[in-house]
Amino acid sequence: MESLAGVTPESMVDEIHVHAQEFALKNAAKGLADLPLLALTSDDGLADHTDALVMAIKAAGGKKVTTMHVATDHSWSDHRIALESTIINWLAGLR
Repeated sequence: MESLAGVTPESMVDEIHVHAQEFALKNAAKGLADLPLLALTSDDGLADHTDALVMAIKAAGGKKVTTMHVATDHSWSDHRIALESTIINWLAGLR
């Protein structure tokens, strides 16, 4: 881990807690609304955060959002080929 002057693991956690609302991904929605976005989720407990971001992007006028949820773990251990092909196909569509 790289160190920052005066920063401890505890101070980083404290900052995350104090600024949780400011650091929420959905706050980036307006800036992402005009960009193509591929949002992939799994059964790792984080899909709700991604869903909130996608909904906020769509509410900000975003029309270039592609989503996919797969019943797998965080690292997509048993769906790696599906993950790879989804990303490659999505990227190919950007041409």
